[in-house]
Amino acid sequence: MSRPDVILSFMRYEIKRAIARRKVLALIAFTVLLDTLPYYALSTAGTTLIPGSAYPYIWVAGVFAVQPLFLNFTAILIAAGAMSEEYEQGTAELLLSKPVERNDYFAGKFLGGYTLFLTILAFNIVLSVASAFTFFGIQFGLEILPGLFLVQAFAALIFYSLAFMLGELVRRSSLAYIFSSAVFFSSFIISAYMDLIYTLTGKTIYKTIQIYLPTSPANSLPIQYASPLLPQTVGIVLQFVGSGNAIVPTLDLSVAILLAYTIPAIAIAAAYFWFADISRKMS
Repeated sequence: MSRPDVILSFMRYEIKRAIARRKVLALIAFTVLLDTLPYYALSTAGTTLIPGSAYPYIWVAGVFAVQPLFLNFTAILIAAGAMSEEYEQGTAELLLSKPVERNDYFAGKFLGGYTLFLTILAFNIVLSVASAFTFFGIQFGLEILPGLFLVQAFAALIFYSLAFMLGELVRRSSLAYIFSSAVFFSSFIISAYMDLIYTLTGKTIYKTIQIYLPTSPANSLPIQYASPLLPQTVGIVLQFVGSGNAIVPTLDLSVAILLAYTIPAIAIAAAYFWFADISRKMS
């Protein structure tokens, strides 16, 4: 039976272990650059494609611009090594030789890495709003941020879960990063091609394929949530950062597709971890 205190201990362990990796520190530094330099550049450009009426909502540029690539890729980088690096270093065998349950270890590792991702996500939102306020004045519509945070967190869970699963299955960090990144970028590229072919031919099969790719609901859900809660002026900002349109037609369908990918990924990772042998240190 799971013990919350043991799970919490493994969560703290995973967060500390992940922070010690230079990749996480690089992600934090990159977040600072993404959420400050663009606002500074826009404010000093003299003329801008964004009208003055959109300035009170320009915070959405930083919050939404990072969703398609940076946030999803951040989830992959954190999750892919969570399990695989333990096998490579031999610490999985050591930790599981202690009087702990496998499900406590699995839950702690999964939730610890995900908590670290949520911290980076929250940092991105806070820094975007702070930069928008600094360079463009008072900002409106901020009351939707708590809900938007939860939506973005849920949307990124699809790639976090897929990367976590691959890390457990292959048990080598380099392969886990490669396979997870390949899934992400393949989906991203195929989506663009399907959209182009649909535009040229008008055949709905290509649009359907695009909708059910994993990147489509991950990128659509935050827009579907926020668009009805913000004025139409925000659409200009979203179009400017390339996040103006939702690929999936409805919010409910986005949620369903995300769950259809996420739940099996977690289940496969848990089943393999539970029944497979714990490897000794891998060279």
